[in-house]
Amino acid sequence: MKKLIFILIFIPTIGISQNGPFYFTHNNIQREYYLHIPNNLPANSPIVYVLHGWGGNGYSIMSTSAFNILADQNNFAVCYPTALNGSSGLTEWDVYGLSDLNFLKELNDSLSLTHQLDINKVFATGFSWGGEMCYHIATCQQSNIFAAIAPLGGAMWDFMTINCITTTNIPVFILNGTNDNEFNYNGGYYPGVGYYLPVDSTVSYWKNHNSCSFETTYTLPDINNDNNLTEVRKYKNAITGNQVWLYKVNNGLHEWFDIAPWGSDDFWASEEIWNFFNQINNNTTSISEELNPQKKKLIKITDLLGRETSSKPNTPLIYIYDNNTIERKIIINK
Repeated sequence: MKKLIFILIFIPTIGISQNGPFYFTHNNIQREYYLHIPNNLPANSPIVYVLHGWGGNGYSIMSTSAFNILADQNNFAVCYPTALNGSSGLTEWDVYGLSDLNFLKELNDSLSLTHQLDINKVFATGFSWGGEMCYHIATCQQSNIFAAIAPLGGAMWDFMTINCITTTNIPVFILNGTNDNEFNYNGGYYPGVGYYLPVDSTVSYWKNHNSCSFETTYTLPDINNDNNLTEVRKYKNAITGNQVWLYKVNNGLHEWFDIAPWGSDDFWASEEIWNFFNQINNNTTSISEELNPQKKKLIKITDLLGRETSSKPNTPLIYIYDNNTIERKIIINK
């Protein structure tokens, strides 16, 4: 029996570009990165840096997060750098010193010049160790390149508040699960690294740093009816407009949050993260939440990285139609 499971996301069709890998030399070391530039990207568009977890690489987080889809819809560039091998022999970001901060700065200088990107709309998100690198960026960046961060499944180490003095305000969007088996929601000690803060303490740190006072709280709709609710807290500085958001995923694990069939959550983290970055500038188009009742004709099928393909069972694919909409869809054969 063939069962059809699909998630509808209605967005305009934009051409797909080459993703890499590409290479950039920093400190006489060749560094790898993946880059997605939508076709006909306007000048002064934003760029989002997506940082992988410990032992990962740019390609793995590009596949997991599927930010390329959002980039094509919303006219922004997205870059997936790869960290260097650490003492463990696996890739890990330098969350102690300035080597990777300087690498990201120089890479961004090059990409911004080459692709005429907006230097005031540079954002960073990341998963696990990549999320910790986001905290490191926010506390230690010396030239204030990044306008906002969105760490997912990461922890803020206590030494981050000591090693660097955060001199500027920066919007922060924090996403963590309460059943994360890698980083305890209530804080703890990680062997070989040190102590990390409870998530609520991390939220308070950034709320106070940004002088936020206004608070909004609610829960996301339980779309999969599993009673695992996502609690949302939003804080705002009424004068500067800077915001601090928290998505507390009850019973959420150490994973990139996504909706079925790609995940078991009530939201797609990549979309929520882009919405957070997007509201800082309010200059780009967000994904429509309205269902389009018009008839449509299929014109192309791509995988999650934007590569054209044919329909395949048991494989998540993107179906692009002639009425400027797409569907994230998987056909399950049983």
